[in-house]
Amino acid sequence: MSATFHLPLGLPPLPPELAALAAPQSPAEVNPDEIVRQAFRIGHMRLLAPFAAASELVEMPNVYPLPRAPANLLGLVNLHGRIVPLFDLTRLFETAHLPRERRMLLVIGHGDAAAGIAIDGLPRRMVFTPEARINPPALPEAAARALLATYLAGADSWFEFDYAHLLDQLVS
Repeated sequence: MSATFHLPLGLPPLPPELAALAAPQSPAEVNPDEIVRQAFRIGHMRLLAPFAAASELVEMPNVYPLPRAPANLLGLVNLHGRIVPLFDLTRLFETAHLPRERRMLLVIGHGDAAAGIAIDGLPRRMVFTPEARINPPALPEAAARALLATYLAGADSWFEFDYAHLLDQLVS
C-alpha cells in the first residue's frame, strides 16, 4: 500500500514578478517579435537589461569602501569569494534612491567582467513590442552616450543601456 501525503511547507506564494520569471513558456507562447527584458528601478529612473546581461540578484551585502574612489563607486563586495565593484548610478541619472524600497544588488556581466549596481526593489520581467520603441527624452550626457533603446509602457519610459560602456565611463 503506497500513500502519497502532501505536507504544506507554510511558505507564502511568490510575488507576481517572481512567479512570472519562474513560469515556463511553451513554444507557442514565444513571439519572436517581442522584446523581453529585466526591468528595475534606480530612484525614479526605469531601466531595462537583457536577461543574459544580468547574472545575479542578491540582497545588499557588506560593502567595503575604497579610499579616493569616484563617488559612483560605493566600494567592493564579496560574492561567493569573488570580489565585485559596486556602483551607485543615482548621480549619473540625477535621481535618488527611493527610501521605502529595499536596496538590492544586481550583478551585470559575468566572471571578471562583472560589476554590481545598487537598485531599488526587485526586478521584474517586461515584454515590449517593436512599436513601443520611442525617441528618448533628454538624459544626462554620460547616460545618453550609453543608451541603446527607449520603450514606452503606459505613460512610463523605460531605458536600456550598454552597461559595460556606462560603467566604463564612471571609472575613467
